[in-house]
Amino acid sequence: MKTLPTFCVVLLTVFLVLTNQRINAMEKKSVEKATVLMCSLESSLATLTNDVGTLANDLQKMASDLNLEIIGPQFWQYTNSDGQPNTKFLLDICIPVKEAKGNPGRFKFVELPVFNCISEIHKGPWNTMMNAYQKIMGEVTRKSIPFSGVSREVYILSDFENQENCITEIQFEIY
Repeated sequence: MKTLPTFCVVLLTVFLVLTNQRINAMEKKSVEKATVLMCSLESSLATLTNDVGTLANDLQKMASDLNLEIIGPQFWQYTNSDGQPNTKFLLDICIPVKEAKGNPGRFKFVELPVFNCISEIHKGPWNTMMNAYQKIMGEVTRKSIPFSGVSREVYILSDFENQENCITEIQFEIY
């Protein structure tokens, strides 16, 4: 009878190892189209924190006030951000929802198309994400993969108290 529990432990261990390797490995994938509650603004890396202010929290509150069914983690989509501190870019803060319903006030509902991308999981503080960005850009450059200029940060786990626990998926849209 001890063989069944041992087999289950081995099987679970193998599953966790394989899953962890897949999660940590850079991958090419397609993200399905999605309806999102969105807030858009122009910003730069140097002014991002001040420009965003409480918008991400306000957007979350609006989703709650409208009783929207949230179907995924909040993500930020950057268009034409080149990594330079003063370059202006478009930032879309998005919350995936099951359906658009109600009046979103100063926000808007948008249907985002399929997003073909290369993604990398970053574990740890947001101020160290540059390593993951550099890894993706190295891959895109090395393999001459056409990049659209749009990237996303998907906030899988956000821990403001201890950012070492944060898990963020970085996605670069490719053609």
